[in-house]
Amino acid sequence: MSKLLVLPLFALLTGSTLSAQPFMPRAPELEEPYLAWDRGDYPTALRGYLDVLNGPRGEALLSDIALLTGEWYSVTEVAPDGRALRMGPLGRYVTFEVPEGETVVTRVVEVGTPGKVVATLPGTGARLSPARKVAYLRVSDTEELRRARAEAEAARTARDRDAMRAAFATLRRLEAMNTGILVRDLVSGEEEVVGLGTWFPVGISYAPDNDILYVVAAEPGGDGMTELLEVRDGVATPISAGARLKADPVAVPGGRFLVFSVPVESPVGTGSPARTGDATPGVAVKDLVDGRTFFFAGGSDPTVSADGSTLAFVTAGADDSALEVVELRTSLTGGGLAARSVVRTPGPLAGPALSPDGRRVAFQARPRDDWEIFVAATDGSGNAVQVTKEIQHDLFPRWLDDGRVLAVKGEGRHRRSYVYDAGTGAATKLFHNNTVRTIAPEYEWVPTPDGKHLYIVAERDGDTVSPERGVYVLDFTRTVSRDGVRRRLEENLAAEEDLRRRGEEMFAPAAAEVRAAASEVSVDRIYEYARRLYVLDSKYITQPGNRLAIDYLVETLRGWGYEPEVQWFEPLPGVRTANVIVRVEGTVDPALVYVVSSHFDSSIRGPGADDDSSGTTALLEAARVLKSRPQAATIELAFFTGEEAGLLGSREYVRRAVAGGKRIVGALNNDMVGWANDQRLDNTVRYSNPGIRDIQHGAAIQFSDLITYDALYYKSTDAHAYYEVYGDIVGGIGSYPVLGNPHYHQVTDRLETVDQRLVAEVSRTTVATVMLLASSPSRLSGLKVRERPEGASAVWERGPESGIVRYQVRFRTRDGWEQVETDDDEIRVRGAFPGGEFWVRAVNRDGFVGWDWARATVPTR
Repeated sequence: MSKLLVLPLFALLTGSTLSAQPFMPRAPELEEPYLAWDRGDYPTALRGYLDVLNGPRGEALLSDIALLTGEWYSVTEVAPDGRALRMGPLGRYVTFEVPEGETVVTRVVEVGTPGKVVATLPGTGARLSPARKVAYLRVSDTEELRRARAEAEAARTARDRDAMRAAFATLRRLEAMNTGILVRDLVSGEEEVVGLGTWFPVGISYAPDNDILYVVAAEPGGDGMTELLEVRDGVATPISAGARLKADPVAVPGGRFLVFSVPVESPVGTGSPARTGDATPGVAVKDLVDGRTFFFAGGSDPTVSADGSTLAFVTAGADDSALEVVELRTSLTGGGLAARSVVRTPGPLAGPALSPDGRRVAFQARPRDDWEIFVAATDGSGNAVQVTKEIQHDLFPRWLDDGRVLAVKGEGRHRRSYVYDAGTGAATKLFHNNTVRTIAPEYEWVPTPDGKHLYIVAERDGDTVSPERGVYVLDFTRTVSRDGVRRRLEENLAAEEDLRRRGEEMFAPAAAEVRAAASEVSVDRIYEYARRLYVLDSKYITQPGNRLAIDYLVETLRGWGYEPEVQWFEPLPGVRTANVIVRVEGTVDPALVYVVSSHFDSSIRGPGADDDSSGTTALLEAARVLKSRPQAATIELAFFTGEEAGLLGSREYVRRAVAGGKRIVGALNNDMVGWANDQRLDNTVRYSNPGIRDIQHGAAIQFSDLITYDALYYKSTDAHAYYEVYGDIVGGIGSYPVLGNPHYHQVTDRLETVDQRLVAEVSRTTVATVMLLASSPSRLSGLKVRERPEGASAVWERGPESGIVRYQVRFRTRDGWEQVETDDDEIRVRGAFPGGEFWVRAVNRDGFVGWDWARATVPTR
């Protein structure tokens, strides 16, 4: 039996800046650009890489430069939106689901021709046969279903978790009962309905080497018990496999065995175990030749090798976990199928994946704080070898061929794909958007059976707010060209220089004052705040530490001369908690308010040193520094409670703000800013407003040592409460990679895991950002543009701030952008054209320009 053994890697990791940090390249020419990139001096790095690329060794070092700055393999967009990727067993077709109006349809695309849609199916859950057929599920709408959907949506709107669970369980059951199976011939277009008699389908799966369809089915009015059906030539026949729940059937190549899971709860949607039969969960194998069923109690995560020789799964006992292997082809020479433990460890195991030949198995193990990928021989020889080595989670291994393993890194909201050499551990980052600053979260990965292509669902543009997620295909047989990488570097250099130039111009009227304020931020003070909060343990709203944290915040803020507003409320019966708010009154426009917030509560599991005492301590230090530095507009610093219980504090704050007529014109929300996976002080600007995003980049560059990336991102954070009411006025800072901290929501989110210098740099960036925002005109409202002969006219509402002296107007012409100024709230310009962009912002008497442009488009007739 193998033991977990951590061995050194024999090759260097490679990747881009938005990935695991790569080792310094061996080529001397690349050392200085690499070091400049590492410290966030991107203009110097990009110029250095361009010099090398254009030099005599440019072609030889092309792959190094490409991987250090983005993608190496060719990537093509398949569709602007899609999810639920499924690959056919022979790799000829791939399917994905797309919202279309109020329904969801399935697109079938031919592999190798990314834009060629072979079929659009009016249903979901599609499964491809090895030949030319596709089976899918279609729900027949009924009045009962419509009522169930309305009740589920009402429960979601009310944020009633118990009601949501019950309503959605009912909805799933009713949808299943009204679902039918259709099979379409992708060549002829002919379609047939699969008759199941009194059964209704819960799940479907094709055999990998014939057109037999396997169905998990249940009966209306039943007790939740599911059965397996085999559909041949349109005729469904039950497969007797014991009185157990059945789910997720996988037909083993060769046609003899059918593997299925035995879940704890019925997949029908009852929310409970079936009321009859054996309730023990596990993995089962049905022998379709002799009729026997082999059950492996406690098994989970079953996986079958592509050659059909081997089954693997994991088991978890009271004291340890094991990786079990069943030799399907050779184990029938005795009493039947038997499992053999090839890895056993005190920690958890998950995600086994067998190599195509069944000789090796990759899996997740957690030797310390994070998941890592290991590989072991299925015959139990040797030791399990660690393939990945980084503090972030490494997850979901799968084999591209017998030598390469695909895996992903990070938390669900910012995962990135890598391919590893299973022998050496050499890693290559696969997917990126090839920009310096913007992240590209990935969500799904499906390789072709030959390992030559990888289909990915991702937010390549960094937009995590819009519902669309693009579908892309990566081609391992094609790499980027030298000219393509040159264009990448030149475009990024131009964008980075423009970002820095605009930031310097924005801060110019107050650069000295802002620098003095930012320099006062003290890492020693921040650590002291963190220690004080840490000893309170969990600060969840039901725990004593929540009230103790409120008291500490109030006492500390009063010590600096504030009079905190303590917003007590009762989010749950018998549970009282409070936000703590302090105010730096504006000197010119006190009715206009900029809010900076962080939540001080933690998960119930632990003290939350990063989530979110790090944001709280950065905000405390900002409050201390800003107390003696009032700006033109009012600054409120809000310490929110109840984020971990459902954004309770931020929503209560916004509710009171609306009720009291408070005019919030901009907001920053910081959350989880203290974890660093390496020596770089980097975090992510999470924004809804691009103007605030660029100001935060500028603040970090000019007044701190923070390196910033960005994502259009606010969901499931306290920033969401602002956005729901005030729209896209939000910025803020969160972790990089987003939620990459393996201690996230764990008892191990402890003080020693937080880099207090990183927290201090966030505080400096926050101080600089809010000082500029509160000194500058806010975004204008009411911009209306009309087409005119040879140009356009525009009118807008005057800005709410005192002291606005003029407006800058920027518009697109056929020859590029033009910019003019006016002291009026309307203008007529020549050269603007229908469909062209038209922007306006205000300028005040102190020289501060508006922090965001009001944007419109010249209408077309």
